[in-house]
Amino acid sequence: MDIPAQGWTLSQAGSSDSRDAVIRFWLAAPMDQIQALWSGGFGEITRQLVNQLSPSFEFTPQQVNLRNALNQRIGSLGLTQPLAHQLLVALFLLSPPGLLKIANPEQQLPPWLVEAFKSLYDNNQQTMTVLGGPESVQQQPPLDSLPRPDFGAFPTSLAELVGNRIQLNRLLGLSNLYYIDPEDQEITQELVEMRRALAELIQAAPASDLERIWSTEFGDRYWALVRSGIQKEGLGQADQEIKEAATHQLSPSGGGFGSPTALNAFLIVMMYFMPGGMRVEAPEQKLPSWLLESYRQVFEQAQPTSV
Repeated sequence: MDIPAQGWTLSQAGSSDSRDAVIRFWLAAPMDQIQALWSGGFGEITRQLVNQLSPSFEFTPQQVNLRNALNQRIGSLGLTQPLAHQLLVALFLLSPPGLLKIANPEQQLPPWLVEAFKSLYDNNQQTMTVLGGPESVQQQPPLDSLPRPDFGAFPTSLAELVGNRIQLNRLLGLSNLYYIDPEDQEITQELVEMRRALAELIQAAPASDLERIWSTEFGDRYWALVRSGIQKEGLGQADQEIKEAATHQLSPSGGGFGSPTALNAFLIVMMYFMPGGMRVEAPEQKLPSWLLESYRQVFEQAQPTSV
């Protein structure tokens, strides 16, 4: 256990410098006290810190890794479990509004946490009051009339994407959201479209730039997409053509792993095959060291398909 270099106080915890300390507090708090703590000063400070976030907020690599781990743990537990409720509160501090969504929260979360989640992440879905009869009735406006986050145009190259924090966080957010709730059709469609756009950028990228690009935060976002499970979704014609072209390029008749753009094709292929759903024969001979370990972690399980 690490001894802290300096202390912190609740009155000063509203600064981003205290974000990690507040996260550690929630993760270490007694599970049966989370609701009571949320109702007090710790809940207020947490709400302040979440409201400081935006899609362009720059998280540290450690915070990104923790967010991935929390998403995966919550996904494995299921949102109805008390421990998942505690982890979700910690996850709030790493999730900008607009990049965290829970399908049917009323059916999966306790009432106090439903209210907390909606106050932080559904506040852009304003209600309108319709007067008529003895009391007012609250009605939600149609979904297509609600404001949506403006992420701007998608970058036209990987080099441009690496410097676009809004799109990087969007990629990570969509991947994590899909991992938690693959039944959400809106998230699914958006992630499928983003994968298609990303495949086009990877295909066009200079092979000599790939190692450098994957060593940036983009690499973490890419692997979050690969691990999300989006590969199990059915493919439209455009995605089917992308998958077939990349797979063919890696076959002997297409040039195999010795072709100049083989790594581009392989990075595309991994976005279309489920983790554990393919394997590379003698990967240590075909893949560079910067890619080999991650490939093995994700795909070297039960692999019926070879490329």
